[in-house]
Amino acid sequence: ESYDEDEFNDSAENTGTDSDLIAAQNATDRNTIVFKLSVTCGKSDNPTKRHESPSDSDMNDTVLGNTELDEAASSAVAGLPSAIHTPNRPYTKHIYSRDLEWIPQGDQANHFEEIRPVHEDILIAKLRPGQAMELEAHARKGIGKDHAKYSPVATASFRLMPEITILQPIYDDLAEELVHVLEPGVFKLEPVGKKDPPGTRVKAVLSNPYACTMSRNFMRNKDLAKSIQIKRIPNHVIFSIESVGMASPGILVAEAIRVLQGKCQRLINISEDKLEEKESTPDL
Repeated sequence: ESYDEDEFNDSAENTGTDSDLIAAQNATDRNTIVFKLSVTCGKSDNPTKRHESPSDSDMNDTVLGNTELDEAASSAVAGLPSAIHTPNRPYTKHIYSRDLEWIPQGDQANHFEEIRPVHEDILIAKLRPGQAMELEAHARKGIGKDHAKYSPVATASFRLMPEITILQPIYDDLAEELVHVLEPGVFKLEPVGKKDPPGTRVKAVLSNPYACTMSRNFMRNKDLAKSIQIKRIPNHVIFSIESVGMASPGILVAEAIRVLQGKCQRLINISEDKLEEKESTPDL
């Protein structure tokens, strides 16, 4: 649903409801970005060109700037069969997210140089000669409480930090079984020293307690069950966040704490106002 610029700028503030109708009525230049798209597919200028080739930016893409990965990707693509060119096939125009045009609302042009989609190679539609597409898209700012589509977090979890203690030294075959099979990534092998029993080769030492998943697989072996103790540190919490948008997990945590602080402060203010009101009211 579209509305003119005056209504766009003079609308009331967002009330936090999850209704799309109310959200459209409450859209302002502070919480909504508008994109327009108007394209028409005509006949191809080149009769031999029946589909669009990748752009230069697509051809110059790199995999994390890693040369080896780029070469592997190129070799994989080289083994694929080439596109099939059908004689007299109608020209197809591909519409991508980079074709969206940002339409500044209110004073947005004073605050932003240009707003573009994060990924500009998302295919929106394919048009044949004579077809056209015209649309207006509104990107509205929201929170996960209104709808899950606004949540910038995919997975959030927490666990207590493991505390691992080696009660008895673990040597040779038993140490190799612990390191490579039962608890990979948690322990590592080290050469024995002068203080270790003669005739032993390697011993297991604690390497990375963070990698412990509390699986306790080592307890399958009776000797290892007597040699290792695993507990949790009650005041050491590991909080993991996976983001799905432009904001990094660190920014999301900081913003979440800021919002929580604001809610706590509002609760404190309400409590203080109630106490003052109660003290100022005389008892009857």
